Amino acid sequence: MSSIQDMNNRMKQNRNLRPSKRAKFKENNRRTIYTESNPEDRPAFKEFSAFQVKMTIDKFRQEIKAKKRLELIVLIVFLGVAGSFISYQIISKKDNPRKPEINKSTIDYYFPTPIVWSGKLSEPLRVPHSDYFYIPIVGNLDYIDLGRTYLISPNNMVVDYTSNILFLDKNCDILGKLLPENGSIRYMMVIPSNEEFKPKKIIYSLTQDEPNVFGKLYNIKKHHIYISDLDGNNLTKITDREVRSFQWDDERKEIVFYFSYDKKMNDSIYGVFNMESNKFRLTNRLE
Repeated sequence: MSSIQDMNNRMKQNRNLRPSKRAKFKENNRRTIYTESNPEDRPAFKEFSAFQVKMTIDKFRQEIKAKKRLELIVLIVFLGVAGSFISYQIISKKDNPRKPEINKSTIDYYFPTPIVWSGKLSEPLRVPHSDYFYIPIVGNLDYIDLGRTYLISPNNMVVDYTSNILFLDKNCDILGKLLPENGSIRYMMVIPSNEEFKPKKIIYSLTQDEPNVFGKLYNIKKHHIYISDLDGNNLTKITDREVRSFQWDDERKEIVFYFSYDKKMNDSIYGVFNMESNKFRLTNRLE
């Protein structure tokens, strides 16, 4: 009986000596798990002081707090922006219950749609407020420019490198050219633009001294103001002075030209052309 008891005791002792039954992580007898290993093959466990462990744990805690604080700030900013936007939308709807209507006529006045022109003799352009037609002669070409289109602004009836104007009647029969020889026409417009006023004239900025051909820039200073009838007849130079700008005076039925400003005399020089009397005068004072 004693031998059986002795065997049981030995087996119990052997079970208690198993690695799984021994002390585990961070205990001093941890190394006894590997007692049967070579001392050189045993793993070396680095030991940290209590101060180092505390510092590491505090560092992790501070990083977590900083991360949570940043997330909270981002959330507050986002909610503030979203709240401001929603408030603005609500206030805007109260102040403006209806969307403002866009005035198409105003847009067309300030940003007029250009006319696409083929440049061909078979497609003349109408002179505004009249039964006449016209064709810009471009550069040194004879009425036509194959394979090219032009954009003509409603505020300027000619295109780049216009050297002459061919006028046609209401049946598109040729009446003649504006200039006897090609020159350079930088600007052309019927004035005044209001349809009710009669008579009307065509105003130009042109020169007859320097032909406007492709690849050659014309001398802007040589261009002067001319006026003609709507069919191109009675072309008349208004002035030899350089015109800086002009405008239509509907009340007096006159075209007012601004020439220059004399700093020494502290005075401006104007030119006035009356459409009804066909007379031009200089003045330094506009009434």
